[in-house]
Amino acid sequence: RMMIEVLCRLWDKIHPGKEEIRRGCRACGMCCEAYGGYLHASPGDIERWRRLGREDLLALVSPYGWIWVDPRHGRRGDPCPFLQRGDDDKALCAIHEIKPDICREYPSLDHGRHCVRGIYIPRHSPSRKSSVH
Repeated sequence: RMMIEVLCRLWDKIHPGKEEIRRGCRACGMCCEAYGGYLHASPGDIERWRRLGREDLLALVSPYGWIWVDPRHGRRGDPCPFLQRGDDDKALCAIHEIKPDICREYPSLDHGRHCVRGIYIPRHSPSRKSSVH
């Protein structure tokens, strides 16, 4: 945590007045495009999708747990098929309420809570509710 605070102070010195750029999800969809084809479903995801009758989502899970797999060929398809691009260069998750746990938790501590663009995203950022993640 201390390292993140140091980096934030450094950012403020390099980019004065631009704090808003480095905090909170910008709903750009870059994470979904970069990582969307390399994800696994958690046991909780499988159970939730079964409970909700989401056979469409379950059909995109391989026997090994990879998600967004083309059921016809058994290979991973394009990055997340549920990424929807808007006119204003924003991206939204079409399955936001039931998206995979791995997406919910991104960016994790493994990523230093920084997204693909390097923006720090606090764990419970208010902007995350309406954004891609």
